[in-house]
Amino acid sequence: MSLKDTIRGAREEAAASGNPFDRGTGSKDSNKSGSGSSSSGQSSAQGFERRSAARSKPSREAAAGVRVVSSNGKSKSKSTSNMTKAERKEERKRERAIEDRRYNVTQMYLEQDPAYQKARKVWWGFLIGGIVFMVLAMVLYWVISGQGQGANANMAIVSMVSMALAYGVVIAGLIYDWVKIRPMRKEVEKRTQSMSDKRLQTVLKRKAAESSK
Repeated sequence: MSLKDTIRGAREEAAASGNPFDRGTGSKDSNKSGSGSSSSGQSSAQGFERRSAARSKPSREAAAGVRVVSSNGKSKSKSTSNMTKAERKEERKRERAIEDRRYNVTQMYLEQDPAYQKARKVWWGFLIGGIVFMVLAMVLYWVISGQGQGANANMAIVSMVSMALAYGVVIAGLIYDWVKIRPMRKEVEKRTQSMSDKRLQTVLKRKAAESSK
């Protein structure tokens, strides 16, 4: 066999068996790609955890002394701890002024409601009736006490009946106020509570202008 045939045979044998360095290189490349994907997955997971932790942090609350404006336009102080004595006094004065305006607007709306005015007249009827029966019972009691042992029995019965009627009428008036008048008053108060201070001032100015005409 010549040298040329020997070299050709070696090449054919190497081609048939494959290149071992190619397999090693492929495994290394696969390991590198696998480790790269693993590290990228870990970095993605860590980034997601950091974002989740950042989102889970509570938002910073308003600092003490900051005035917060509610949806109905009313402003209120978050805290008065950082205010001076004069500032706290001025804040209380402002809040009282707003409450006074709200009360005046509530009374104005109630005065303009015929159903409320009618219910108030009925309530006054209960109250006056209770006072009348109470006074009658007391007068009869004084008269009976002055008569001594010869007191009129019928007068004593009338006195007790009058006292019972006085309590009954007063209690009926309280129940009527709770069932009939109170819901009307609460409904109007709910309306005025939702009004801003600017709106309250506008209503009062319009009422004053109408009254002056």
